[in-house]
Amino acid sequence: MAEIGDPQDGRYPELRRLGEEERRMALELQEIRAQIASLVQQLLPHHARTEKIDEVVRASGYSRTLIDVLRYKDHPWHRAQ
Repeated sequence: MAEIGDPQDGRYPELRRLGEEERRMALELQEIRAQIASLVQQLLPHHARTEKIDEVVRASGYSRTLIDVLRYKDHPWHRAQ
């Protein structure tokens, strides 16, 4: 990759390093979200009782709204890249 900017300016390599780190972390977050979505589906089938849903909400720390949508496969968290 061609160097950009002043070769004496250490901020460019740091910016590159931080960009690479952010991209790595974004991929890791996608994988974690897919795992969470999978666990929610395993724990809460479509016919799950309200009490069971409330348990998963408390255990996860996520909102009831998010847990409800994670129960179905059309949520973006199910599509980890």
